[in-house]
Amino acid sequence: MTDTNIVQQFDSVRLSDMRLSSLVVVPSGRKVASVVAAMAAQHTGCAVVTEGARLAGIFTERDVAKHVVRSPDAWGAAVDDFMTADPAVINHDASAIHALRTMNARRFRNLPVTGADADLLGSVNHYDLIRLAASFLGSQGKLSPELSPEHNLHFVDLTGLSAREPLLVLPGDSLGSAIDAMISAETGLVSVVDRRGTVIGELTEHDVFLKVACRVEDLDSESVGDWMNEQIAAAAPGTPISEALLTMASLGHRYLVLINEVGRALGVVTFREITEYFEAVCAA
Repeated sequence: MTDTNIVQQFDSVRLSDMRLSSLVVVPSGRKVASVVAAMAAQHTGCAVVTEGARLAGIFTERDVAKHVVRSPDAWGAAVDDFMTADPAVINHDASAIHALRTMNARRFRNLPVTGADADLLGSVNHYDLIRLAASFLGSQGKLSPELSPEHNLHFVDLTGLSAREPLLVLPGDSLGSAIDAMISAETGLVSVVDRRGTVIGELTEHDVFLKVACRVEDLDSESVGDWMNEQIAAAAPGTPISEALLTMASLGHRYLVLINEVGRALGVVTFREITEYFEAVCAA
């Protein structure tokens, strides 16, 4: 049993010690459709745009969902028109907790990581940090009888966290309306339910980027049920926080839908809510 809590563990890990996510590097002026295809080929939701040696911008799957997927005319435009200019970066010597706090405070999902010579090494995202948290919790031995911050993660369940309202659509609703609802609610997930309210699938922002963007021109002619994932990242409200993190890591998701005993969605808990909780607990 280690005396280190999860925040201290995050503080001790340098980004240079982590397995970072890949990112696509493209020159200024590259067409949007080409950038989206390159991102999908590398299974990454992040691209950086360069002007010579300068990092000019960042373009992510959120930009794709918000600005590109509904606008076929934009697919042939320069990615510069939709990127975030002069993006924030983080040095590889920074700690994982610094990266996490920066991402939570500024609502980033991807943060480019630079080396000693300002060269791009990759990006850190929520999935990387979820794996780090799950690895730490999974490596712990038997907890001591004394109460500690780690007891809260192993024994406090998800009902203790603030959950977001689920965004629900029917399988017969149009793909366009589901994406519009996702964008309007500023969320990366819609849950697909049947007429009884039972969750039968989901559509994520990543699905929109990976399967729909720059491929489907008429979103309103497609049913969301034909594009949803039938595998659902879900948990019961009574699931311990540590178990929820392990589930997120194994599924590669940054959220869990809270589902009751009859399969209805009660809420959505994301990695951000979990990290805000464990930071508060470990600071107490």
